[in-house]
Amino acid sequence: MKLETYQITVDEYLNRLNCAVIRDEGLHKLIQLKNLKLVVVEALDNHKYLIQEVTLGLPGQRWDNIDASTAIAHIQMLENGNDTFYKIWHTDDVLSLNPKLSRDFARLVLQMAMDNHDATTIGINWEVLKIYIGQVFEMHSAGII
Repeated sequence: MKLETYQITVDEYLNRLNCAVIRDEGLHKLIQLKNLKLVVVEALDNHKYLIQEVTLGLPGQRWDNIDASTAIAHIQMLENGNDTFYKIWHTDDVLSLNPKLSRDFARLVLQMAMDNHDATTIGINWEVLKIYIGQVFEMHSAGII
């Protein structure tokens, strides 16, 4: 018995992936993967594709003149690659440090941390959140918020 294989197109895969299409010019698309990587996907002649990662607006890895299954494999590698790690901070994290805060103030703490953190040395960590919690309480005591 011979099994039939179903060849999915890159467009069908992108639709199933439910990624954000930033720009769609038909054969040329700029998509944002769930891990926030930007990828150019361009359909070439003879059912071939160009796939190129774009990081900070600069060209990154590029695969040219590849078939659909290889293009999908590269997109999967870019999306699921192990090069990107991140911590998602939640208002519950802030509230675990100080349950006296309201949820709105916890959101403010996270917003302040995002807007003012030093990404080159410390980033956002528990100590940074404690500092912003203190600032929110000071602002509240002073009637600023």
